[in-house]
Amino acid sequence: MSDDESLLKQLPPEKLLDTRNTQVITPAIEMMVEIETVERYLKHERANRDRAGIISYLTEQIDAIVEENSEIPPGEQEPEDEQQGDEISADDVEPVLPVSPPEELVAHIHDLEGKSGKKIASSPAPPTWDEL
Repeated sequence: MSDDESLLKQLPPEKLLDTRNTQVITPAIEMMVEIETVERYLKHERANRDRAGIISYLTEQIDAIVEENSEIPPGEQEPEDEQQGDEISADDVEPVLPVSPPEELVAHIHDLEGKSGKKIASSPAPPTWDEL
């Protein structure tokens, strides 16, 4: 008989969670080692007393069990038959080519530059080795 089975037998959710004394409840919660057991007590607490502190202890215990065992809680598991997505090979991917602006737009910008006497757009000069 596991520790959780013994706890369930001696202190079922109805009996353990019926008390107001958290000094009795919290050590019992800390003794729980199976997610299913903690969820059973959590379900009972939510359905009956719905005390935020007790619910918090129970959810923290679930988190601790998950972390300790690296388990995924039931209901959070991905179905095994569900695909993660189609894999695409590098051969199926078309390369992306740089896009140049239309020649008419480039000519128009150069015309504007010539009319105003100022440069419209220019690239900054590359830094010298001393600046790096």
